Amino acid sequence: MKNSLNYILFVLGIILFTSCEKEITVDLPPGKASLVVEASINQQFPNLNYVYISRTIDYFNPDLSLNGVRDALVYITPGTVVGNDTIWNESARVQMIDINTIPGIDLLLPGFSGIYFSTTISPQIGVPYKLEITAENERVIGYTTIPKVAEIDTVFWKQEFDDKNGDTNMFVTFKFTDGPEQNNYRLAVQNGFNPFLLGWGSASQFRNFDDGFLNDGVVPYSFFRPFNFGDTLSLYLTSVGRKEYLFWESYSRAANNGGPFATPIIVKSNIQGAIGSFTGYGVSFRSVIIR
Repeated sequence: MKNSLNYILFVLGIILFTSCEKEITVDLPPGKASLVVEASINQQFPNLNYVYISRTIDYFNPDLSLNGVRDALVYITPGTVVGNDTIWNESARVQMIDINTIPGIDLLLPGFSGIYFSTTISPQIGVPYKLEITAENERVIGYTTIPKVAEIDTVFWKQEFDDKNGDTNMFVTFKFTDGPEQNNYRLAVQNGFNPFLLGWGSASQFRNFDDGFLNDGVVPYSFFRPFNFGDTLSLYLTSVGRKEYLFWESYSRAANNGGPFATPIIVKSNIQGAIGSFTGYGVSFRSVIIR
């Protein structure tokens, strides 16, 4: 899912050994193409409420039509917590619409498929949600809740001149208030003229962290790599649930794991029937021009 709506997670590799004497080819069986789901809801940006369904690709048959699963049935249902139970409000269930059913969408977004959205869904903080997908005779189900928002309090920066390169480096810090409970965060950073994301995968970078070291109070977050003078920096500080955090943390580790010969890392999906995540984001947003 890296840098896409999010996110094909794995590609099977072929291992080829050569030597000066002979060539050995290891014949691996083709892998089953699994469903991959990135489902996102938040309380602030309607364009970031979507479900993206795709499939992993068999290395030996890299047919791109395996991506972007069309004609799926996708529903998101709000619920109410009653004691230890959740009562699902079926009358408020929202069907997410396949973007490819929109007339003329192929001209506006050529090559896009597998994206489902709704103009009527309006997620709320603290409400549990259920995701249901039926795609190509496969069933997927997932649950999430939008946690309370940790507001970005201030954004500031320090300017340093690089005499060697003639650059003006801008070291940015922002502060936010963390509550007493255990909290988990996913920070999306957009560095560019347009501060608004078309999808989470269009962000310039991501950071996952929790409050294991600094808890219950004002927390500073500093970027150790500098930005440039004049950059438009947009910060999406999102609160996520623990299962959602563990998914994105394991995904980040897998995506940066050093290639197919590295030690495998298990991606901790929080949905059943597919690889991926259903994530509720409590979004705090700030956009600044660094100058």
